[in-house]
Amino acid sequence: MLYFIPTPIGNKEDITLRALRLFKELKTFLCEDTRTAKKLFGMYEIDYKEKEFFAITSFTDKGKMEHYKKLITKQEVGMLSEAGTPGLSDPGKSLIQLCNEAALPYTILPGANALVPAIVGAGFDTTIFSFLGFLPQKKGRQTALKSMIHEETPTFFYESVHRVEKLLKELKELGFKGEISIAREISKLFEQYFTGSLEEVEELIKENKLAIKGEFVVGIKAKKDEK
Repeated sequence: MLYFIPTPIGNKEDITLRALRLFKELKTFLCEDTRTAKKLFGMYEIDYKEKEFFAITSFTDKGKMEHYKKLITKQEVGMLSEAGTPGLSDPGKSLIQLCNEAALPYTILPGANALVPAIVGAGFDTTIFSFLGFLPQKKGRQTALKSMIHEETPTFFYESVHRVEKLLKELKELGFKGEISIAREISKLFEQYFTGSLEEVEELIKENKLAIKGEFVVGIKAKKDEK
């Protein structure tokens, strides 16, 4: 059995009792980053000296894939991403595919992630919405932006702090007149939520009321006349 275990995205208290129990009981963990995993165990004062940690690196390595399959078949194993729920824009997705292809048992624990708070905080009608993960850095980026600013339903995506201002410039150049939601540093000390026009977001940045620091989840909602 493979357990996909969500971990805090900012506040150490955002952990479930079930996750903590599995941290203590399981002996083997597949990790996006073994250093982050060990630091997390130390944060909760859980002894990990007798546990095994394997870094998930290349899924093109057939030898490693077979090793992962054998581990999951023989024992209970935990999967940990660097933060949040494994499988959302991280190597956990490949492990889900591996389990499905090999008919291996798995379960996904509910817990911390950045997407759901950002969707709720946007205030959009999100009966139906799209999620794109991380926007492409180059190829396909313009196509994705042009598509979302004309969608009838809102679109959410993760954006690197290094590309937020570029994103605003790109939307302006495309003539975007709808609403944009910004969720920044969710669950952390300097958490911020804002929904408004592109111009309002730019003004907040100029006035240093919206810092270009940390992790961002962005939502885009087109105006009716843009659809």
